[in-house]
Amino acid sequence: MEQRFDIIVLGGGPAGRPAAIIARRSGASILVVEAEMLGGTCPLRGCIPKKVLLASAEIMENIRQAPSHRITVQDAHLDWEGLIDLKRALIEDIPQGHEERLDGLGIRTIYGRARFTGPHTVEVNGKSYQGGKVLIATGSRPRGLPIPGFENTLTSDELLEIGYRPSSAIFIGGGPIGMEFTHVFLRAGISVTVLDAAKEILPAFDQDLVRELVEFTQSLGAEVIPGVRVQSIAKASSGFAVTFGLKNESSTIEADIVINSAGRVANHQDLGLYAAGVETDERGILLDGYLRSVSNPDIFVAGDAVPSSPQLSPVATYEARIVAHNMVSPEDLLTPDYSVVPFVVYTIPSLAGVGITEEEASARGLRFKTAHHDLKPLKMAEIYTEPAAVSKIVIDRDTDRILGAHILGHSSQELINTFGLAMKHGITSRDLHEFDFAFPTFSSDIPDMVMARD
Repeated sequence: MEQRFDIIVLGGGPAGRPAAIIARRSGASILVVEAEMLGGTCPLRGCIPKKVLLASAEIMENIRQAPSHRITVQDAHLDWEGLIDLKRALIEDIPQGHEERLDGLGIRTIYGRARFTGPHTVEVNGKSYQGGKVLIATGSRPRGLPIPGFENTLTSDELLEIGYRPSSAIFIGGGPIGMEFTHVFLRAGISVTVLDAAKEILPAFDQDLVRELVEFTQSLGAEVIPGVRVQSIAKASSGFAVTFGLKNESSTIEADIVINSAGRVANHQDLGLYAAGVETDERGILLDGYLRSVSNPDIFVAGDAVPSSPQLSPVATYEARIVAHNMVSPEDLLTPDYSVVPFVVYTIPSLAGVGITEEEASARGLRFKTAHHDLKPLKMAEIYTEPAAVSKIVIDRDTDRILGAHILGHSSQELINTFGLAMKHGITSRDLHEFDFAFPTFSSDIPDMVMARD
């Protein structure tokens, strides 16, 4: 017998779970279908466990810099197996905590893979469920590449479970995943090569700052090679051999492991969307401005399954709020605004951005000025012996508002939130320049960052 709910949510991650909780406040009956464990990629297989590894790598970097602070450290060693155990311990209670909260709110949760059997019905574990509205929040999966031997690669999910320290690694892809793990591996004494098909590493970021980051990364011993075409991945005596082409020449390198760091794609390929009348194209599900299917307006999408928004956990939760409102208040629909979304690649040092780059401002024909500064001569950078510290702030010439902010090092992962808040609320560069920040802090250098020389 078919069970009926006001809303069925497919996925219990950073998009699906908050949407279910918010919609429940309206009195709607909610069913959450989770294929694996409640929590999603970020807390279980992404940003949180990765941050555990990065925190240890940051401490190793501090130890490397210790002589500059007149500290002698002997025999520092990163226990890789112990680090993975620590990571597991820090996330093991997350799924149960989420389940208990949903249950306490009267939200039903079932585990299994859902498949649409009609415009409003899904089947899970052989049983049928009907929803007045359905939210697809099934997240993303590692992107596969048509390379012979690609099955020999490890995904980032698998990398977070590897119980031994390899001596060498090759990353196929120089995006955030590849660059972040590269910096973890380097601090663990692992030899790293990064191969990327694009001509530019981290193309979403300001390329002047990316070049600084890549130069520093290579100074630590990594090889970062853009513009390559990986031809094959094969087993070898020492692990795996990767053959790639660069400038009409072919080369082969070997490593203990090869990692698929080519990014992630929406995870809805097995949902049976055709049965629900949900149209797709090569990018994914076709949506209107309210995050609804253009062909079935009772089906919504949030999180990594949205083809046009950044695959970031805060964005997923933001979309969850939009979708939850739209599902229970169809007379007052909201549209998402992605113009001010801070994004960070957690290398060591980190690279952060918000808003548009200098190149984008030029392409749009905007009247702007750029405050571009080497931050290393500033006292905070000297005190903390920062090896790479650069900022570039894009400012509207007519309104003095911040159009974009881009920072390498200098606690960029924290400072970028200040710039994002300024952009959202119309705080001008003059306002930032005249504010008395606590001193001496990295934030107290913001007035210098927003000073344009032209």
